[in-house]
Amino acid sequence: MSKIKPAIPIQLDKERHILLDLNAMVEFEELTGISLTKKVDTEKMGAKELRVLLWVCLIHEDENLTLKQVGTWINTGNMAEIAQRINEAFQAAMPEAEGKEESGPLAISPNG
Repeated sequence: MSKIKPAIPIQLDKERHILLDLNAMVEFEELTGISLTKKVDTEKMGAKELRVLLWVCLIHEDENLTLKQVGTWINTGNMAEIAQRINEAFQAAMPEAEGKEESGPLAISPNG
């Protein structure tokens, strides 16, 4: 039985699906030096990191996507929604803590 959580839908250039799996986490860490398995200081995460994070969460369904292409889909009008969907994907990827409800360890701020 598969324990992979479902991807989170988001409307960008078309409907796409955000998935924060181990491959995405490793790719993000390689490109930014930031580990998503440790506490992330989101106050220091800027536009560059948000673009990389969205890209690594989307390449599971289209390996031909580029960072620049994904960057054209992010603007001030949808940053908050993108951050919310990435947070949902992060929560879906992490094991649930017993008897503990969390808002999620990765709280992306659209303010960068």
